[in-house]
Amino acid sequence: MKKILIMVLVALVATVGVFASGASESGTAAAPKKVVVAHTGNERTTYQTGMLAFKSELESLTNGRFVCEIYPATLGGDKVLMEGLQIGTVDFAEVNTSVVTSIVPELSVLDLPYLFASSEHVYKVLDGEIGAQMLALVQAKAGIVPVAYWENGFRYFTNDVRPITKPDDLKGIKMRSMQSATHLASYRLWGADATPMSISEMITAMQQGVIQGHDNNADTVVANSMWEYQDYFSESGHFYGSKVLAFSPSFWKSLSSEDQKLFVQAVNYARDIQRKEVSVRFEKSIQTLQENGMNVTRKKDIDTDAFIKSVQPVWDEYKNKYGDELIKKIESAR
Repeated sequence: MKKILIMVLVALVATVGVFASGASESGTAAAPKKVVVAHTGNERTTYQTGMLAFKSELESLTNGRFVCEIYPATLGGDKVLMEGLQIGTVDFAEVNTSVVTSIVPELSVLDLPYLFASSEHVYKVLDGEIGAQMLALVQAKAGIVPVAYWENGFRYFTNDVRPITKPDDLKGIKMRSMQSATHLASYRLWGADATPMSISEMITAMQQGVIQGHDNNADTVVANSMWEYQDYFSESGHFYGSKVLAFSPSFWKSLSSEDQKLFVQAVNYARDIQRKEVSVRFEKSIQTLQENGMNVTRKKDIDTDAFIKSVQPVWDEYKNKYGDELIKKIESAR
């Protein structure tokens, strides 16, 4: 009897050990790793659409081993998010290439006014060899791990002074600019009084009348209800705004090579969703601006040739610094 009891106790101990081990293993597997995801737009922008797509795809691909916490327009502007990636307080974010040029000046080629003929031209360049070379430069110099680009879109003027149809119309207007030397140089040629600031600062400055206008994609203008403090929208398309989708180096190194592939797959999926959303929303955004009383000047009524001619000194300065080989490659991709 005693022998049987001992055997039962041994079996129970073994069973408990197996369950304890299984619980530990399942507990480890069931405890997902949090991914801090941030972007500069609010919840109504295409940035949020893209990040939600990234979250859904990543969590599906990894069977829930990773979960994303998305922070829209709460952790700071592009410069702050880039710093967050560098020090590891943010795991994944989008950063405007115009801001990255302060560290990677070669990237300023993307800021050249009227460089791209269409969104399709942009994608051909950025998703190909040229884009890959630029991502390698960003990783080497900026201390972040960029893996793809998505779309901020072509930029259009808004202001509360007058319609913008030609370069002279910008004279004397206080405009917010991206933190880009190329953008600022272009504004100087147009005679505008331009000040670089983040979008979070810009909204308040615009509401208070510190600045009179800015440029941005149509969706961002709608998402921030800018008709409340801007009267005019001009479909100028003078700059193209691109974003790098990047990871913190510390977070990236913590991933296995297999997981890194899954993360890149999720990024590319989100990139395509976000770009499509930008395209789908454009004409609807224009309609929304008009319905809310904004005076909209369409592309056909803007003297694009005059704008292109006015910014040739900006192109010449870039060529003098970096040559024209890269520009020729980009233009040949049209």
